[in-house]
Amino acid sequence: EGAGRRQRLVCPYHAWSFGLDGSLLRAPGMEEVPHFDHAKESLIPIRMEQWAGNVFINYDESAPGLMAHMGNFPDLFATHRVEDMRWVFGVEIQAACNWKMLLENAMESYHTATVHARTVGAQTSVTFQGEDNWAAIQVQSTMTTAVLDKSAPAPFPQIEGLDEQARKGTYFTLLYPTIQFVFAQDCMWWLAVRPVSPERSVLSVGGCFPKEYVEMPNFQELAQPYFTRWEAVAREDAGILERQQKGVSSVLFKPGLLSPRDDVVHTMGEWVRQRIGIAAYNEPF
Repeated sequence: EGAGRRQRLVCPYHAWSFGLDGSLLRAPGMEEVPHFDHAKESLIPIRMEQWAGNVFINYDESAPGLMAHMGNFPDLFATHRVEDMRWVFGVEIQAACNWKMLLENAMESYHTATVHARTVGAQTSVTFQGEDNWAAIQVQSTMTTAVLDKSAPAPFPQIEGLDEQARKGTYFTLLYPTIQFVFAQDCMWWLAVRPVSPERSVLSVGGCFPKEYVEMPNFQELAQPYFTRWEAVAREDAGILERQQKGVSSVLFKPGLLSPRDDVVHTMGEWVRQRIGIAAYNEPF
């Protein structure tokens, strides 16, 4: 629980302590247990890799490596220089909906005019050709979409050195299966979805800025509109998706048609279908 810096991890139940490499250091009360082997009681290892300061975990030891999975994903966003950014914001939202709904939601601008009428409002987007394991759209706006007030200049300047396409708007991406990075002209934020059950998920939202912005003496004041926007819009989405979950749980539910603005939603459905087998459905997507 929590976050911070520690030299060891201590279980709050029986006070067993572990090193940061997962090895069992101390197990009070186990001294007289026959054949007790500290090495065999270490924490279960989890595969971990990094990209540009972001840490990824994978429970599947046989899966391809992270960079092979990402393909040319990092190339499209290279001029944002994510590796030089600093994490400054985080919130977790409990959502009573299926994990795929949360991911689909951020990959289409069809819903924004209604769901976000009082916040970000209507948006238009273009779709980028992704690869097998990622997809991307770009919401078109010469001003950052990371703040709600469009009547005043953005609190922070655009990131120096952005390429021409990056200056045209905000990239909303999906790195399959559960990670979304959003690259605006002045910041980056992510949405990470943790499935809990078929009808429950945890949405983690975090935000990053270039380190030179974070070092500004009035950074917290300037960044507050971004924090407000990230959490407000995420909660609006979670709220409407909880209502959608009730709809798809109805005994009378059947899937409807997708609009042209749902092209990436279709792509996502195909990605899932190909990996679990078409036999799970009466009809293909």
